[in-house]
Amino acid sequence: MSHLVKPYLFLSAAVLLLVGAFLSFAPEVLYASSGQDLPAAVMIRSDLRAGGMLLLLSGLFVGAATLNPRSARPALQLSALVYLGYGLGRIASLAFDGTPDTTLVAVTGVEWLLGLAAVALLWRGLPADPKQRVQTA
Repeated sequence: MSHLVKPYLFLSAAVLLLVGAFLSFAPEVLYASSGQDLPAAVMIRSDLRAGGMLLLLSGLFVGAATLNPRSARPALQLSALVYLGYGLGRIASLAFDGTPDTTLVAVTGVEWLLGLAAVALLWRGLPADPKQRVQTA
């Protein structure tokens, strides 16, 4: 396993867990941190909490992969999917909704950076055979 995979997975998991926890349990705090008020609409809050829980569970999986080299490839794939999915969504929002504030622009950059880093680590290569990954770890 590349010496960069484990630190990347740790960082990816930390971000997913932090954002997922805030969206799931304290979305008002997350929005207030960027100077935004969260609308009182139940549907919006429900969607935020559901997405937050998906991020939280993804973070748990990615974090567990730091302890299990056999899970490194799926964890990198999940990280790439989540971060690039959010990044693409932000680009679509830019096209449909206009330019966001600087905080969201920075968040978009971090999402693309983390997503592309996962792709680069996958492209750089982990052995396809899980048994071989364990032997090289």
